[in-house]
Amino acid sequence: MEIPYRRDYDDLDLRVQMGHLQINVWYIRFVPASMRTNKKHAHGGYELHFIPYGYGQLIAEGNHYRITPNTFYLTGPLVYHEQTTDADNPLAECCINFDITVTKKRNDDNEFLRIETDALIETLSSTRFWFGEDAYGSIGLFQRIMDELDNRLVGYYHNIRSYVSQIIVNAVRSYRGENKADYALPRKTLNEKREHLLDALMNREPSDLSLEQMASALKVSKRHLHRLMKKQFHMTFKQKLSQEKLEIAKKLLTETQLTVDEVARTAEYSSSSYFCKKFKALTGMSPTAYRKTAMRE
Repeated sequence: MEIPYRRDYDDLDLRVQMGHLQINVWYIRFVPASMRTNKKHAHGGYELHFIPYGYGQLIAEGNHYRITPNTFYLTGPLVYHEQTTDADNPLAECCINFDITVTKKRNDDNEFLRIETDALIETLSSTRFWFGEDAYGSIGLFQRIMDELDNRLVGYYHNIRSYVSQIIVNAVRSYRGENKADYALPRKTLNEKREHLLDALMNREPSDLSLEQMASALKVSKRHLHRLMKKQFHMTFKQKLSQEKLEIAKKLLTETQLTVDEVARTAEYSSSSYFCKKFKALTGMSPTAYRKTAMRE
């Protein structure tokens, strides 16, 4: 990651909500290689330091640490530390300083989100200092933040907040090591599974479908199937089949040389006259006029 010049983003109003944990970002900084020395100091919040290149030394709480490329370390609240750089190969740094606020748990929060957020809060609150390697690629996320701030494309504030939350999660993973999470991802309810299966079944060829077969596949009554159809597609089973047949007919009219009679039979309409009547009612034009219009376009 190249840092061509120093960038200090100290005035961004950046708050990242992660369940009932709020990350309040004080600043994000990109510091290129230089002979600067950070004198002994401490912050009231957390500071994450990432070293994309260069070498130096960290002194934290009386202990000495060798800084090399891809180093990551955390200094928590009131942890005194100082940093020096090598004269022959000075280090660059990406850092983010933040504090945390634990907000009230909302009743509509997902149970798994609450459990996961509690794990993040417990790990951050109990970790005052950590030194190691950027094993999860957070330096690359800083590059993305820098790119977003430079390009300012639509959605860049949303993306920056997303990258910050990923950096925080990566930091927590570093502290916890290989300890697995003691919770599982939430699973779809039975009705949600049925909605997904219904969507898949309705994308099959109309000749494969019947109301009874669909209800049997979903293990529901025909009445329940009607409710699912209304919720999923905002139409009845019959209306949905009619729509599917119409789309097949449109495709045949625009992509083949079949006659109108042949299109009607292929799309499984009962007769050519019924097909023409239904097609005009739904599209406002006859099959022949629809084909001519599509060809002109």
